[in-house]
Amino acid sequence: MATQTSPYVVADIGGTNARFGLVTGKTDGRFDIIHQERFASCDFPDMQSLVAHYLEIVSDYAPQHACLAVAGPVGGDEVRLTNLSWHFSIKETQQNLGLTQLEVINDFVAYASSIPLLPPQALVQVRDGKPLETAPIAVLGPGTGLGVASLIPDGKGGWSAIGCEGGHIALGASTEMQRKVLCALAEELEFVSAELALSGSGLPNLYRAVAKVRGVQPKALTSADISEMALDGEPTCYETLSLFCEWLGGMAADITLAQGARGGLYLGGGILPRFLEFFLKSNFVKGFTDKGVMSAYMADIPVYLAIETHSALTGSAAWMEAHKV
Repeated sequence: MATQTSPYVVADIGGTNARFGLVTGKTDGRFDIIHQERFASCDFPDMQSLVAHYLEIVSDYAPQHACLAVAGPVGGDEVRLTNLSWHFSIKETQQNLGLTQLEVINDFVAYASSIPLLPPQALVQVRDGKPLETAPIAVLGPGTGLGVASLIPDGKGGWSAIGCEGGHIALGASTEMQRKVLCALAEELEFVSAELALSGSGLPNLYRAVAKVRGVQPKALTSADISEMALDGEPTCYETLSLFCEWLGGMAADITLAQGARGGLYLGGGILPRFLEFFLKSNFVKGFTDKGVMSAYMADIPVYLAIETHSALTGSAAWMEAHKV
């Protein structure tokens, strides 16, 4: 069954890319999101000019409401993006754009909000389990940064998304190789957060640290270079990407334990789907389940990877539906 609504804008704005769409209604419970566009965030000087550009594209629909999911903490009127030198006032931006309502939420709050709405074909099962239906769900994903959120049962058959900055916790090591690489990272970085090794922006840091431990001269490689060369079998890049997956598993387990997320772990972000087969064959699950005295606790927690590219747009739409005035 199809329903219509006054068109409104949804967006997923990160340090590298900004994705936009226009919600016009629902069909069989799924949001109808048309005019989906992607822009390079660096092509715009600020948030207002970026949103104004998309509003011009969809001006024939005259949308008066928008929900922006941004890569950074949100609280109060002033918002700063973590991996992009943008800061803006929600109230001023709304007024300058002539919008009736402007909602701004954390990108992983949006992503988490989309999880209950995803169809089965949008998910890849990484690990089977027996989820506890009354427990929270952990949501984590490496993109440009490392997003973390959780879903909490609302007691009415639904879920509430809770954002946090879990990607910036101190990175911990649990194997001999991880400890050596962590020491190498600490020689280069003032503070070694999980995001500075386990994300798109952090992968080059991890590569240089692995090269240092192995006594290899590192090359000037981007995260895309490293993953592509790893898939081609280049030894240092292959070891880096393998360590990335295993270490991400351990970090994801830490988040899951901290949240008591026996309802499951859902992975997202833009990186893992790019090397899906490699990831599924990696030691991610080993890193996730080898948690000492808590290994039995982890045994029944399922893990899924969301591969739908506009999940955050769906989550933004769900948020706007709940908060639209």
